Amino acid sequence: MEDSTKELLINVFLVLHLLGIAVLLAGFFSNLKDLTKGIKVSAGVLHGSYLMLATGLAMAGLAVDPSKLNAFVISLKLIALVFIFLIAFRYRKKDVTPVWAVPSIFLLTTINIVLAIFGQVAGN
Repeated sequence: MEDSTKELLINVFLVLHLLGIAVLLAGFFSNLKDLTKGIKVSAGVLHGSYLMLATGLAMAGLAVDPSKLNAFVISLKLIALVFIFLIAFRYRKKDVTPVWAVPSIFLLTTINIVLAIFGQVAGN
């Protein structure tokens, strides 16, 4: 596959990845008023988490120059996304969730964003 085609696919997956982040954060902020009694995990949070997981793996697999990937940062992002997915999957159908569940998803999503920005995933 040509490098220009790979870059186009990576950009498409990046847009989808950012959409997954938006869905996760929207699931948190839309129910923020229920924070003290446990926020219900919406189906969108689950869908956003596996959208982020799938597109993140696709972007790493399509890297134009795999030698420039920071495997440590990608591993940390993958671990955070797996935990987000597992928490969302576990509590998606519960009417009452533990108070820590959704804030943990928010925290892990924020960590994922910080790692993407400061982790030099596609470093020079």
